[in-house]
Amino acid sequence: MSSRTHFGVVDQAMKSMKTVEEYIKVGMETTLDVGMDFVEHDKDNEKQIDELRSVMKDYVRMERDLQQFMEAVECVKSTATKKNEPLDLEKELDNKLLELKQANKDAELTQHEKYVDLIDKVNEMQQPDCVFCEGSYAGPATSTQIDEDIAMTQPEVNTRCPYTGKDMINPVKNSYCGHHYDKEGISHYIKIKGRKAKCPVGGCGNDKPIELSDLIEDKDLKKFIDRKNRHNKKKN
Repeated sequence: MSSRTHFGVVDQAMKSMKTVEEYIKVGMETTLDVGMDFVEHDKDNEKQIDELRSVMKDYVRMERDLQQFMEAVECVKSTATKKNEPLDLEKELDNKLLELKQANKDAELTQHEKYVDLIDKVNEMQQPDCVFCEGSYAGPATSTQIDEDIAMTQPEVNTRCPYTGKDMINPVKNSYCGHHYDKEGISHYIKIKGRKAKCPVGGCGNDKPIELSDLIEDKDLKKFIDRKNRHNKKKN
């Protein structure tokens, strides 16, 4: 079997691993959604919350192991391509994997953005201080009560970015005029317009060009948006 044919098989396997990586990411998102739904209805059940943390940590570990394996394969492929003499590819792969794994630390698992996101959101819902959701977490609520809360609150809170026209994902507030935008959208707008980037809200009296340093992360509005999106998923 030629090396070209051999690596063709490897490349096909790598594509399958990319698919597995996407499944892991979906698993992380599902764990986050399930965690939020669970805490919303039973926020004091520490045993179940610990299980959710463990599940998320397992997903993070699987993602790390898969990424390291793919990195090792790419490294061995590169080495084999550059060298003329035959190589024991399996041995080279094992050695590279061992090298990568020696640097692994369990503490890194809990620093992953999805694990941190889970912890942060659980803490926020156990000790709510969201001004947009005041009174929403006074106790376990039924789905009907929650939907009614959302329905009453939505008209009072604009979650649509004035620049992108879409619902905000990571809302930021202009410290000068108080208007909100989606972080990614307004950052793109500033990059394109430069010093001509003015607040895109119609009728805004603030003539100061928007700078990235003017934008403040709005955690309260972010909580509200996440909560609204979760319940919209349930209804659909």
